[in-house]
Amino acid sequence: MPMVNVDIKPEVIRWALSQADEEQIGVHMMDGVKKWIDGTKKPTFNQIEAFSKKVNIPLGYFFLQAPPEEKIQLLEYRTVDSAELVRPSRDLIDTIHEMERIQDWMKEYRLDTGFSVLPIVGSLKGNSDVDSIAQTIRNDLDLDYDWYKNSRNISDAFNRVRSLLEYSGIVVMLNGIVGNNTHRALNIEEFRAFAMVDEWAPLIFINNADSQGAKLFSLFHEMAHIWLGEDDLYNDRIATQKVKPIEVLCNAVASELMVPFDLFINEWSNCQTKDDRERITIISKAFKCGESVIARKALDAKKINNEMYKNVISDAIKAYKDKRTTKASGGDYYKTMASRLDSCFVRALCESVNMGRTTYTEACKLTNTSRKTFPEIAAKFGGTI
Repeated sequence: MPMVNVDIKPEVIRWALSQADEEQIGVHMMDGVKKWIDGTKKPTFNQIEAFSKKVNIPLGYFFLQAPPEEKIQLLEYRTVDSAELVRPSRDLIDTIHEMERIQDWMKEYRLDTGFSVLPIVGSLKGNSDVDSIAQTIRNDLDLDYDWYKNSRNISDAFNRVRSLLEYSGIVVMLNGIVGNNTHRALNIEEFRAFAMVDEWAPLIFINNADSQGAKLFSLFHEMAHIWLGEDDLYNDRIATQKVKPIEVLCNAVASELMVPFDLFINEWSNCQTKDDRERITIISKAFKCGESVIARKALDAKKINNEMYKNVISDAIKAYKDKRTTKASGGDYYKTMASRLDSCFVRALCESVNMGRTTYTEACKLTNTSRKTFPEIAAKFGGTI
């Protein structure tokens, strides 16, 4: 079969290159790409297809007359007002698009099946009182003041809070890669979580590549955004300056929900050790949270100085990197897949498929599963096909 050359606009190739790096593409392919740009050679269809996979850009984009304008509204709500997220990665873009499809489906499903809007969404818009916001969220979720006492560890605490959010109608998704592609790991240096506000189907996405403690804090942070009614692309590692006021507020609310100030002071005062660094470790286990949260609380309460706070943060980052380096591969496929999905979303999909509203193929596509694996994963949430 003869090779078919295709006409691709050089400016589209240049745009695609700007979305990746030469190391990702490889030296051999880059030699050909440069010839496509200067017009000395035309690519074949197979070459463009291979290139699109390398740079993680949809094949159809290459046949446009000009580079596409990808307007991603969520990027306007980044944590930090800086130039560092001007060019988001394809991994982030594709993850946002995937969550938009899930949110759109869930919204349509709820509209079609007679659900009402969720009164919690944006119910605290304009409120800036940390204690008031935290108490309202507790009341709405039926979250005890000392909720953490019923959790075994940070992971159990995360699942407990996630379940309350899902029960309230908030879709909570979790993943550390793009879809099912293990070669496209999400980078916590770029983002830790995001929230997409919608009165019918608000959605929180947590970057599962993060540490257990950081994921729990992100969950509470994005929770505050839902009640305040503003989208968010959360990253507290990019910079410390130019942080938006709402981010400072959401951090404070998350901290108060996780570690109420008066209970923290009580734990600090009653802790047996006199070594403050050891005290932080002990108290973090009591509250089932990361040491960074306790260190911040201690700094705000003037129990430790800024140097110790920075040391705790530095230790936490090092511990995270060490754990990522030694992390074992493998695991239970079905358990991993189920952990990524929102339970209410999966059950809604099952109901919709059984009613003939949604095709089996679409359900598999929305969950990154197959006709074989979807029923197994659905069963873990009580869904049947």
